[in-house]
Amino acid sequence: MTASRVRARKNKVLRSVFETDVSQPTPTLPTTVSGEAFGGPLASAASAAATARPASTARHANVSSLHPATDQVRWDRAWHTVTSRVQLPTSVTVEDSFGIVAPESRDGGDSSFYESLAVVLNASTAAPRAAHTEDILLWHTQQVRQHFVHHVLPLLAACAVQGDHAQVLLSSVQTLEAAHRQYLHVLTMIVRGIKDEAARGHAVDKFKRELHAIVGNSWARGLTEALHGMMLRLLAVILGPNRDKVAEGTGENDENRVSAARMEFLNLLDSLANVGLAGDKFQVLFAKIMDSCMNDFIHQTYAGIWSALNADGSINPSASSGCMDHLCDWAENHYGRLAVQVFNRLGGQVAWADVERWRDIAIGRLASLRMQELFDIVLQWPESKGGLEDLRSAVATPQRRLHLTDTFAASLQKRLLHPGRSTLDILQTYISMIRTFHQLDSSKVLLDRVVHALQLYLCQRDDAIRIVVTGLLSNPDSMKNDEGKTRLVELGVLMNEVSQQQRVHVEDEDLDWDDMTWVPDPVDAGPNYKRPKNEDVVGTLISALGSQEIFIKEFQMVMAERLLSKQASFQQEIKVLTLLKKRYGESALQNCDVMVKDIYDSKRVDAVLRKTLGASNARRSHSMTYRSKILSRLFWPSLPKEPFKVPAPVAEIQAQYETGFEQLKTSRKLGWLDHIGSATVQLDFRDRSIEVECKTYEAAVIYAFQNDEDSAHSDSQRRTFNELWEMLMIDEDMLESALRFWVSRRVLRDTGNQTYVVLERLGDENGAVTAGQDGTSVVGAAEPPAHSSPRKAKIDPKEQEQRAVYWQFIVAMLTNSSPAMSLGQIAMTMRTLFPDLSSWSNEELQEFLGDKVADAELEFSGGKYRLPKK
Repeated sequence: MTASRVRARKNKVLRSVFETDVSQPTPTLPTTVSGEAFGGPLASAASAAATARPASTARHANVSSLHPATDQVRWDRAWHTVTSRVQLPTSVTVEDSFGIVAPESRDGGDSSFYESLAVVLNASTAAPRAAHTEDILLWHTQQVRQHFVHHVLPLLAACAVQGDHAQVLLSSVQTLEAAHRQYLHVLTMIVRGIKDEAARGHAVDKFKRELHAIVGNSWARGLTEALHGMMLRLLAVILGPNRDKVAEGTGENDENRVSAARMEFLNLLDSLANVGLAGDKFQVLFAKIMDSCMNDFIHQTYAGIWSALNADGSINPSASSGCMDHLCDWAENHYGRLAVQVFNRLGGQVAWADVERWRDIAIGRLASLRMQELFDIVLQWPESKGGLEDLRSAVATPQRRLHLTDTFAASLQKRLLHPGRSTLDILQTYISMIRTFHQLDSSKVLLDRVVHALQLYLCQRDDAIRIVVTGLLSNPDSMKNDEGKTRLVELGVLMNEVSQQQRVHVEDEDLDWDDMTWVPDPVDAGPNYKRPKNEDVVGTLISALGSQEIFIKEFQMVMAERLLSKQASFQQEIKVLTLLKKRYGESALQNCDVMVKDIYDSKRVDAVLRKTLGASNARRSHSMTYRSKILSRLFWPSLPKEPFKVPAPVAEIQAQYETGFEQLKTSRKLGWLDHIGSATVQLDFRDRSIEVECKTYEAAVIYAFQNDEDSAHSDSQRRTFNELWEMLMIDEDMLESALRFWVSRRVLRDTGNQTYVVLERLGDENGAVTAGQDGTSVVGAAEPPAHSSPRKAKIDPKEQEQRAVYWQFIVAMLTNSSPAMSLGQIAMTMRTLFPDLSSWSNEELQEFLGDKVADAELEFSGGKYRLPKK
C-alpha cells in the first residue's frame, strides 16, 4: 500500500510538471452507421462527388472543401493515420525496450501516410475550415515525455544501482542512446513532410533541445555518483601533480597514461553530449571537480616545496625564485587547455579572460597555502626564500594582507607563545620574523600587526633582556659551535656587519629630503606609522623588550659581569658599546665608558702595587699571587656585598694592598668585594694533588680544613657546618653551596649530621673516618646516618626515560614560568599535566628533586627550588 501511494504521488507530480493530456490517435466523432464510411454521411457524399469528377477537380476539392464538417473529418482522419503510425510502444521488453525501428524504404512506399502527414502539417491550407487542429511536433514531444517518464526512467534507475562506475555509465548511455534513436526516428518521419529546409532544421533543433532538457533533469543519484567518480579519476591523471616524471625515468609512460586518460575523458564527454547528459548539471559537476583538482594539485605539488620547479616538475635548488611561474604555466597550458577542449565539445567557447581568471584563482590558493606555511617559512629562513617570494607576489591587496596577518598571529599563539618554548627559541624566531617580514613587506606594516602579542609575552620573561644583551656581546666566531646553540649569537654577528658600523644616530629619519626611493605610506598603515630605513633587527628587537632605560640598565649589569671575568681582552664588548652609543647617544652609556676605563686603569694600578707586594711576598715561606680590579663605586651597578672572613694570608696581603693604594691615590679608600673574585687552589692529599679553580668563598671554606704543621694527628680535617659558619662568618647559602662544590669534586665527604671530612684517599669514599680513644684516625666501615635513606633500587629504563621527561618539564617551568617554585607548586603543576605522576608522593618528588640538587642541577634556598646561575 505504501509503494502504491508513493507511485501515485510521483505520477501526480509528473502530471503537474508535464502536460499529459495528449490527443489520442483516434479522433472523437459520432458513431457511424453500419456500412458508412469513417466520418459519417457528409464524408460519404463528398467521397462520391469526388469520384464522379475528374482527378484534378477531386484533388482541388480535397484541398478546399465547401463544408466545414468535411474539412474537420479530413483532418481527423489524417491525424488518426499519422499518430497511429508514429505512436511509441506502450510496453517495455528486455529484448527491445523501444520497439523496432522501421526501415526507410518501407516509409517511402507508404503514400497514404505522407498524404495524411501533409494534411496534418498544412492544416491551414488542406483543411482551412477544420475547427480543431493540433501541432504534430508538439504532440510528439509530449508523448516522448510520457514515454521517457514511464519506460526510460525505470531502466535508468536500474542501471544506477550497479556497483562499478564504468558499468553504470555504459549501461545508462546505451539506454539513452536507444531512446534517442527511437525518438529521433519518429521525428525524422514527421519532418519529411516539411518542405522548407530551414523550418525542418529549426524543428529538429528545437526537439533536440527539449529532449536534452528532459534527459538533463532526470539524473539518478547513482548516475551522479558514478560520473563524479569516473571524472575525478580521469582528471586526477590529466591534471595531477605527477604528470611529468622525466627525472625518475618514467616520463614517457606517464605521458602515455595522461594521453590515454585525456582521450577516454573526451570520448566520455562526447557520449554524454549525444544523449543529453552534458547539460547544466554536468557543467556544475565538472566545475566542482576541476576546482577540487586545482586544490589537490597546489597542495600536493607545492606544500613544503619552497624552491623553484623545472618544467618537468623536479626541484631546482639553485633558483632563488618560488613556484609561481610553474603554477602559472600549469594553469594556462594544462588546466586551461583541458577546459578549452571540454567547452569546445559542449558548444561553448573559452576566452583568454577566463584563463586569466583561473590563473588568478590558482595564485590566490597558492597564497593561502603559503600563509598557512608562513610560520615554517620563518623558522627555515633563509632556505625558505622561494616560498616567501610566492607569498610576496600574491599578497597585493589589503584583504589578503589582513588574512595573512590573522593566520600568522594564530600560528604564533599556538606554536610559540607558551611555556614549553624557551626564551632563546622565542627570540631566535623573532629575529627570523623581522628578516622574513622585511623581505615580504619592507614597510613593516605586516610585522607591526603580528608582533604585539609576542612583545607582550617577551616582557613577561625575566631572562629576555639578559639573553639579548648576552647575544650582543657574544663572539661571532662561535656561531657554529655549541655556544651558538645556547646563546643568541646571531645578534653578535649582526653587530659586526658593515651596515651597523656605518650607522649614524639621527633624531628623525623621515626628514630626508634627498631620498630618491621615497614612496607613499601603505594604505593599511596605522596613524602612528613611521617608515623604517632598513630591517634593523637589533633595533626592532631591543625596542620590543621595553623602554630604552631598562635595556641600558641590563646592559650595564651584563657588561659588569663580563668585565669582572677572567677574559684577557674586551674587544667585542668595546665594539658593541661603540655601536650602541651611535644608536642611543654618548650620554646614555656614559657609565659603561667609565666601567671600561676602570678595568684598563686598574691593570696599571695593580701592576704598580704588585711590584711593591712582591718584595714582601718573597720573604714569606708560601708565596701567593694576588690581583685585583679597582672599580669606581658611583658608576658601576650596585654589586651585592656578602662578607666573610678570608684566610689570614689573604687578609695580610689585602692590608698591604690598601696601604699601597692609599699612598698612590690620596683621599681614596678601597672596599673589598671578596665573594665576587676567584681563586686557584693547590690541594695536596696522601694519594694525589689537584689544582682547582673556584670562587673566593669556596677557597675560604676548603682552607678551613687545612691541618696545622704542628698538629698533624689532630682532628682538624673534620668540620661541622656550624663550626665552619662560626669560623668564617659566611652566609649559610654560600657555605652550603661551597660544601656541595667540594663534595662534587671528591675533596670532601659528607658523613652525615652536617659533618664533612677531607677525603685523603679516594679508596676511603665508602668508609667512615672515626676517632679512636687514643686520638688516632681509624678507617672502617660506617653505618649510614639516621637521616640518610637506604641505597636506592635500580631504576628500569622505562622509569628512567619517564623521569627524564619530568626533569625536562621542570627545567622548562623554572626557565619560562617562574625562576623559583616551591615543592607544592611543582607537584600541583606536574600532576595536572602528567596523570602518571599521581602515583608519586610528595616525599618521592622531594627525593627526586633532592637528587638534582646533589648533582648541582638545582638549587634549594628559602624553601624554593631554582636553577643554578651559569
